[in-house]
Parts: sequence; structure tokens; C-alpha cells
Amino acid sequence: MLRKLQKILCRENGQSMVEWALVALFVVGIVYMFRESNILPQVTKSYNNVGSYLSSTPTSEQAINKYGALSNSELREAVSNQERIAMDDATLRNIAGAFLGKTQTEIRAMLMSQPSWDAKYDRNALNKGTLLFDYYINSTGDGENGSVKTRFDNGVVAKDNLVNWMQGNYTQYPSTQKQMESDNRYFFSDDLIYTQGVYNHAIIEDNKDDSYAVSVRCAFEFDKTTGKAKAIQIWATRNAQVDGSWVRDKTQGINGDMSIRVE
Repeated sequence: MLRKLQKILCRENGQSMVEWALVALFVVGIVYMFRESNILPQVTKSYNNVGSYLSSTPTSEQAINKYGALSNSELREAVSNQERIAMDDATLRNIAGAFLGKTQTEIRAMLMSQPSWDAKYDRNALNKGTLLFDYYINSTGDGENGSVKTRFDNGVVAKDNLVNWMQGNYTQYPSTQKQMESDNRYFFSDDLIYTQGVYNHAIIEDNKDDSYAVSVRCAFEFDKTTGKAKAIQIWATRNAQVDGSWVRDKTQGINGDMSIRVE
């Protein structure tokens, strides 16, 4: 089977759907085989990479390298919003994958402060759950500045780990720095690339001076027998200041809003 897989992957000519189906089934079998082992995150990354290749959606790492420095106008011209939603979907899945199969003790060791174990995703209370990080968009790359500027802050994940987890690399660094400024973008869909806040799915033009843009939160679900995380709900929200208080709005995702269950 391994030899067959190698031939399929190395062949220069186009592969048939049957052959790629065999590849996908092979990887799924490996996932189930090692579901309870420590190498599950690496297997999950391989599975996601195969899925990305088959769907023509770039991996998070490829998307960052290819589109990360483009201005908003260049990005929207180069890639459809549906494709960019798929990129953001993959990034959020990668982050959630870092916690799968881990106990509460192991997850707590990965974070810089105590997460909220009991909070669940609520479509009408989008500030619940554990705040993994806030993502600021200081510049879209359009206009006089001409370059993309983003920043991570306020979360429970150290910056070095966060950037790696977004790309499916689950190496754990002993970092405690939660703020990072970058000349790259890490999210790409329409709801996640503007400096203005969003309320009721509309950009608030009067809020142009505020760069507070995106919050990424998650909720954990643990197996009662093993004590390991069997599912992670992860979601992104846009933020705006309305009448002196912060409000949050669901961001557009593949299934209507960008809330994803990973298990």
C-alpha cells in the first residue's frame, strides 16, 4: 500500500479520482489508527494537506506565503471570497487541532492563563468561550501606506506558538509573549481584512480610527472516560464600538458563519 501511495504521489501525469480517493482513505485510516496517540496532530496536518491539494485550496502556510503581503484590493482581485473563506477555515481548524486529544492539564500547559472549560459556543453570546487572541488590522496595504500591517494581542496563546499552530505546526515553544506585529496578513476573507468594525454584517464607516478587528475564541469538549479533548468549537467574530460599548458580530463562513467544530 505504501509503494502504491508513493507511485500515486510521485506521478507526473494527472491522477484519477479513484487513485486520490485511495490516498484520502489511506490517510483517514492512519488518523483512526493513531487517534489516541501523541502523533495525531501530525497525522491531521498530513490529512489536511492532502485535502487542500485535492480541493485546490492552499494550506495556511501556502496562503500566507502567496497572499500575505497583498493589499486588500489586490487580494480581492486575485482570489474569490469563497476561496478565501476556505483558507481561513483551514487556519482555524489548524489552531483547534493543537488541542485535540489533550487533557485539561496538557492544554493548560500550552496556554499562558487558565482557559474557560465550561463555556460553550452560543450564537447569541459571541464573547463566551476562551479568547485565544485578538487580531488587529492596522493597515490593509491600500492607500498611502502601501503595506499590510497586522498585530496579535490579548490572547492566551504565545505569539510564537500561535503563528505555528495557524500553519499546522504544533511545536511548543516556552514563550510568554502574546503580542506580535507583522507585515503579513494571516486571515483573508472579506469579514476579516478590514480595519473597521462590523455590526449586523455591515462595516461601520464611522469607526475608521479604531483598529480593533477580530477575536478568535474556542470551547472545549472532553471525553468523560479518557479526559481528553474530543472536539473543539472555534469561531471568529468582528468587533465594533457602538454607542460606547463593544459589540460582536459573526463572521461569514462556509456554513453561514465562521464557527467550526473540529473533532
